[in-house]
Amino acid sequence: MIVDIGALVIAYLIGSIPTAYLVTRSRTGQDIRQVGEGSAGARNVWHVAGRGWGVLVGVLDISKGFVAYHVTRSLGASQAALLLSSFAVVLGHNFPFLRWKQGGKGVAATLGFLLGLLPRSTALGIAIAALAQLWLRDVNRSIVVVCVSLVLLPLAFGEPLLMSVYVVALMLTMALQKVIDLTHERGVFARSGWSDGATPGFFGNGKEAGGGK
Repeated sequence: MIVDIGALVIAYLIGSIPTAYLVTRSRTGQDIRQVGEGSAGARNVWHVAGRGWGVLVGVLDISKGFVAYHVTRSLGASQAALLLSSFAVVLGHNFPFLRWKQGGKGVAATLGFLLGLLPRSTALGIAIAALAQLWLRDVNRSIVVVCVSLVLLPLAFGEPLLMSVYVVALMLTMALQKVIDLTHERGVFARSGWSDGATPGFFGNGKEAGGGK
Protein backbone atom coordinates (compact mmCIF):
# COMPACT_ATOMS: atom_id res chain seq x y z
CA MET A 1 0.00 0.00 0.00
CA ILE A 2 2.80 2.45 0.91
CA VAL A 3 4.60 1.64 -2.33
CA ASP A 4 1.40 2.17 -4.32
CA ILE A 5 0.72 5.55 -2.70
CA GLY A 6 4.32 6.61 -3.18
CA ALA A 7 4.21 5.63 -6.83
CA LEU A 8 1.06 7.67 -7.41
CA VAL A 9 2.56 10.71 -5.69
CA ILE A 10 5.73 10.43 -7.77
CA ALA A 11 3.67 10.11 -10.98
CA TYR A 12 1.72 13.23 -10.02
CA LEU A 13 4.92 15.19 -9.33
CA ILE A 14 6.42 14.09 -12.65
CA GLY A 15 3.29 15.32 -14.40
CA SER A 16 3.53 18.63 -12.53
CA ILE A 17 6.78 19.68 -14.22
CA PRO A 18 5.52 22.77 -16.14
CA THR A 19 7.40 22.20 -19.39
CA ALA A 20 5.20 24.41 -21.57
CA TYR A 21 5.33 27.28 -19.09
CA LEU A 22 9.10 27.09 -18.60
CA VAL A 23 9.94 26.86 -22.31
CA THR A 24 7.62 29.70 -23.33
CA ARG A 25 8.71 31.94 -20.46
CA SER A 26 12.36 31.43 -21.34
CA ARG A 27 11.81 32.06 -25.07
CA THR A 28 9.24 34.87 -25.10
CA GLY A 29 8.82 36.08 -21.51
CA GLN A 30 5.12 35.26 -21.77
CA ASP A 31 2.90 33.17 -19.53
CA ILE A 32 1.67 30.42 -21.87
CA ARG A 33 -1.52 30.14 -19.80
CA GLN A 34 -2.52 33.70 -20.67
CA VAL A 35 -1.76 33.85 -24.41
CA GLY A 36 -2.77 32.01 -27.55
CA GLU A 37 -5.17 29.22 -26.75
CA GLY A 38 -4.71 29.70 -22.99
CA SER A 39 -3.48 26.13 -22.54
CA ALA A 40 -0.10 25.05 -21.17
CA GLY A 41 0.41 22.44 -23.83
CA ALA A 42 2.61 21.73 -26.84
CA ARG A 43 0.12 22.97 -29.42
CA ASN A 44 -0.10 26.38 -27.77
CA VAL A 45 3.69 26.59 -27.46
CA TRP A 46 3.89 25.78 -31.18
CA HIS A 47 1.82 28.89 -31.96
CA VAL A 48 3.23 31.24 -29.33
CA ALA A 49 6.95 30.37 -29.16
CA GLY A 50 7.58 28.58 -32.45
CA ARG A 51 7.15 25.21 -34.10
CA GLY A 52 10.39 23.74 -32.82
CA TRP A 53 9.68 24.72 -29.23
CA GLY A 54 6.21 23.21 -29.54
CA VAL A 55 7.73 19.94 -30.75
CA LEU A 56 10.22 20.05 -27.87
CA VAL A 57 7.45 20.52 -25.32
CA GLY A 58 5.45 17.71 -26.92
CA VAL A 59 8.42 15.36 -26.60
CA LEU A 60 9.02 16.42 -23.00
CA ASP A 61 5.37 15.93 -22.08
CA ILE A 62 5.29 12.51 -23.73
CA SER A 63 8.43 11.69 -21.76
CA LYS A 64 6.64 12.59 -18.51
CA GLY A 65 4.03 9.92 -19.12
CA PHE A 66 6.60 7.38 -20.31
CA VAL A 67 8.86 7.97 -17.28
CA ALA A 68 5.90 7.83 -14.89
CA TYR A 69 4.97 4.40 -16.24
CA HIS A 70 8.47 2.98 -15.87
CA VAL A 71 9.05 4.53 -12.43
CA THR A 72 5.77 3.09 -11.15
CA ARG A 73 6.63 -0.31 -12.59
CA SER A 74 10.20 -0.26 -11.26
CA LEU A 75 8.96 0.51 -7.75
CA GLY A 76 7.00 -2.73 -7.76
CA ALA A 77 3.60 -1.09 -7.44
CA SER A 78 0.49 -3.21 -7.86
CA GLN A 79 -1.25 -3.53 -11.22
CA ALA A 80 -4.05 -1.28 -9.97
CA ALA A 81 -1.56 1.41 -8.94
CA LEU A 82 0.23 1.06 -12.26
CA LEU A 83 -2.99 1.76 -14.16
CA LEU A 84 -3.97 4.57 -11.80
CA SER A 85 -0.59 6.23 -12.20
CA SER A 86 -1.60 7.31 -15.71
CA PHE A 87 -4.39 9.38 -14.18
CA ALA A 88 -1.94 10.68 -11.57
CA VAL A 89 0.57 11.93 -14.15
CA VAL A 90 -2.21 13.53 -16.20
CA LEU A 91 -3.65 15.13 -13.07
CA GLY A 92 -0.23 16.59 -12.34
CA HIS A 93 0.05 17.89 -15.90
CA ASN A 94 -3.44 19.41 -15.85
CA PHE A 95 -3.34 20.73 -12.27
CA PRO A 96 0.35 21.17 -11.42
CA PHE A 97 1.72 21.26 -7.89
CA LEU A 98 1.86 24.48 -5.82
CA ARG A 99 1.03 27.63 -7.81
CA TRP A 100 0.70 26.10 -11.25
CA LYS A 101 -3.10 26.13 -11.36
CA GLN A 102 -3.58 26.00 -15.12
CA GLY A 103 -2.03 23.12 -16.99
CA GLY A 104 -2.63 21.39 -20.30
CA LYS A 105 -5.06 18.76 -21.50
CA GLY A 106 -2.88 15.75 -20.79
CA VAL A 107 -2.85 14.40 -24.35
CA ALA A 108 0.94 14.07 -24.65
CA ALA A 109 1.36 12.73 -21.11
CA THR A 110 -1.33 10.13 -21.82
CA LEU A 111 0.37 9.08 -25.05
CA GLY A 112 3.67 8.73 -23.21
CA PHE A 113 2.17 6.49 -20.55
CA LEU A 114 0.44 4.34 -23.16
CA LEU A 115 3.73 4.02 -25.06
CA GLY A 116 5.05 2.31 -21.95
CA LEU A 117 1.97 0.23 -21.22
CA LEU A 118 0.86 -0.65 -24.78
CA PRO A 119 3.87 0.20 -26.96
CA ARG A 120 2.89 -1.49 -30.22
CA SER A 121 -0.71 -0.33 -30.49
CA THR A 122 0.12 3.17 -29.23
CA ALA A 123 3.03 3.66 -31.63
CA LEU A 124 0.83 2.53 -34.53
CA GLY A 125 -1.97 4.81 -33.34
CA ILE A 126 0.39 7.80 -33.29
CA ALA A 127 1.62 6.92 -36.79
CA ILE A 128 -1.97 6.74 -38.06
CA ALA A 129 -2.73 10.11 -36.46
CA ALA A 130 0.35 11.65 -38.11
CA LEU A 131 -0.80 10.40 -41.50
CA ALA A 132 -4.30 11.72 -40.78
CA GLN A 133 -2.85 15.13 -39.98
CA LEU A 134 -0.89 15.18 -43.24
CA TRP A 135 -4.06 14.26 -45.12
CA LEU A 136 -6.69 16.30 -43.25
CA ARG A 137 -4.57 19.28 -42.15
CA ASP A 138 -6.84 19.53 -39.11
CA VAL A 139 -5.48 18.93 -35.60
CA ASN A 140 -8.89 18.36 -34.01
CA ARG A 141 -9.86 15.70 -36.55
CA SER A 142 -6.47 14.06 -36.16
CA ILE A 143 -6.99 13.90 -32.39
CA VAL A 144 -10.28 12.07 -33.02
CA VAL A 145 -8.42 9.63 -35.28
CA VAL A 146 -5.74 8.92 -32.68
CA CYS A 147 -8.33 8.47 -29.93
CA VAL A 148 -10.32 5.92 -31.96
CA SER A 149 -7.10 4.16 -32.97
CA LEU A 150 -5.82 3.94 -29.40
CA VAL A 151 -9.10 2.39 -28.28
CA LEU A 152 -9.39 -0.22 -31.04
CA LEU A 153 -5.79 -1.16 -31.80
CA PRO A 154 -5.07 -2.93 -28.47
CA LEU A 155 -7.71 -5.50 -29.43
CA ALA A 156 -5.98 -6.06 -32.77
CA PHE A 157 -2.75 -6.79 -30.87
CA GLY A 158 -4.47 -9.35 -28.65
CA GLU A 159 -4.85 -7.21 -25.54
CA PRO A 160 -7.84 -7.90 -23.28
CA LEU A 161 -10.98 -5.79 -23.68
CA LEU A 162 -10.18 -4.20 -20.32
CA MET A 163 -7.29 -2.33 -21.94
CA SER A 164 -9.60 -0.71 -24.48
CA VAL A 165 -12.03 0.24 -21.71
CA TYR A 166 -9.09 1.69 -19.79
CA VAL A 167 -8.04 3.79 -22.79
CA VAL A 168 -11.62 5.03 -23.15
CA ALA A 169 -11.49 6.20 -19.52
CA LEU A 170 -8.29 8.12 -20.29
CA MET A 171 -9.93 9.72 -23.34
CA LEU A 172 -12.91 10.77 -21.22
CA THR A 173 -10.52 12.36 -18.72
CA MET A 174 -9.04 14.51 -21.47
CA ALA A 175 -12.52 15.46 -22.71
CA LEU A 176 -13.52 16.47 -19.19
CA GLN A 177 -10.41 18.65 -18.93
CA LYS A 178 -11.42 20.38 -22.15
CA VAL A 179 -14.80 21.21 -20.64
CA ILE A 180 -13.20 22.45 -17.41
CA ASP A 181 -10.82 24.72 -19.34
CA LEU A 182 -13.44 26.13 -21.71
CA THR A 183 -14.30 29.25 -19.71
CA HIS A 184 -10.64 30.11 -19.12
CA GLU A 185 -9.73 29.60 -22.77
CA ARG A 186 -12.60 31.74 -24.02
CA GLY A 187 -11.40 34.52 -21.73
CA VAL A 188 -7.87 34.26 -23.11
CA PHE A 189 -9.18 34.27 -26.68
CA ALA A 190 -11.15 37.43 -25.96
CA ARG A 191 -8.17 39.25 -24.40
CA SER A 192 -5.46 38.19 -26.81
CA GLY A 193 -7.24 38.31 -30.15
CA TRP A 194 -5.37 35.14 -31.04
CA SER A 195 -6.13 33.46 -34.35
CA ASP A 196 -5.06 30.02 -35.49
CA GLY A 197 -1.98 29.72 -37.65
CA ALA A 198 1.54 28.34 -37.63
CA THR A 199 4.39 30.50 -36.48
CA PRO A 200 7.27 31.36 -38.83
CA GLY A 201 10.56 29.56 -38.38
CA PHE A 202 11.10 26.19 -36.76
CA PHE A 203 12.67 27.73 -33.67
CA GLY A 204 11.33 31.25 -34.28
CA ASN A 205 10.26 33.64 -31.55
CA GLY A 206 6.69 32.93 -32.47
CA LYS A 207 3.70 35.10 -33.16
CA GLU A 208 2.73 36.87 -29.98
CA ALA A 209 -0.91 36.86 -29.02
CA GLY A 210 -2.57 40.12 -29.89
CA GLY A 211 -0.80 40.48 -33.24
CA GLY A 212 2.80 41.03 -32.07
CA LYS A 213 5.75 39.99 -34.19
